[in-house]
Amino acid sequence: GGGGGGERLRPAYDGSEATLQERISLVFPPTTNARGEVWHEFVAVIPREGKYCGQPCAVCNVVGCPMHGRIFHQKNLATHARPRGGGVRSSVFSRQHDAAYNAFVAAFSAGEASAPEVQRQIAETLPPPPPGAEEGEARARRPASSFGSSRRRSGNCPACRGKHRAHTCGKRLRRPGGSSSYRRRKPSWMGGGGEEQFDAAAEHRHKRQRHS
Repeated sequence: GGGGGGERLRPAYDGSEATLQERISLVFPPTTNARGEVWHEFVAVIPREGKYCGQPCAVCNVVGCPMHGRIFHQKNLATHARPRGGGVRSSVFSRQHDAAYNAFVAAFSAGEASAPEVQRQIAETLPPPPPGAEEGEARARRPASSFGSSRRRSGNCPACRGKHRAHTCGKRLRRPGGSSSYRRRKPSWMGGGGEEQFDAAAEHRHKRQRHS
C-alpha cells in the first residue's frame, strides 16, 4: 500500500525466522516466476553460534554476487544490496550484487524455471573461481566479520574491487602527511648520495652553534 500504510502493516518481529523474513521482504521484495514460485534476495536466518548468535540476520541468495552465501546482520543488508521496497534509501551498496540480482530476476521472472534451475544456469556462465576460493566458500556461511583472513587468501578484497572500503588484502595505503609527503617536503640536502652524511653533520653543528 502507499502512504503510511506500509508502516501500519509492518510485521512484528517475534524472534522467528518467518517474521524476520516478512520484515526483510518489505525492504527487499521477493520475486515470483510464471509458476508462482517465490524467490528471496535474502534468506532470513538466526545464527546459533558466532558473532551474530541469536540476532536477526540473512544470507545473500544472489548467485553471481561475490558475497553469495554469506551472512549479514539485518541492519547491514541495505549497505550490501540496493533497498527496493519503501521507506529505506541507500546510495552505498554493492554494484556487483546489484548486477547479479538484475540478471537473476530477469531470467527467473520471465519463465517457469525454478530458482535452483536458474541459479545453475547462471553459475555455468560465471568464470571459474580463483584458486583457493573453494576453501573460502566452505567458510562463507560464517558471519561477515570473521572473513578477514579468507578474503585476504581468496583475493576477494572489497577495496581492490573498487569499493569504498578498507583493504583486507594486506595492501597499505600511503596516508597524507605520512612518510610520502615528508619525502616531498624534505630539503635538498637530504636527497641522498654521498653528501647526506656530511650535510647532516653540518646541520647538527649549525644547530649547536645556534643554541650556544
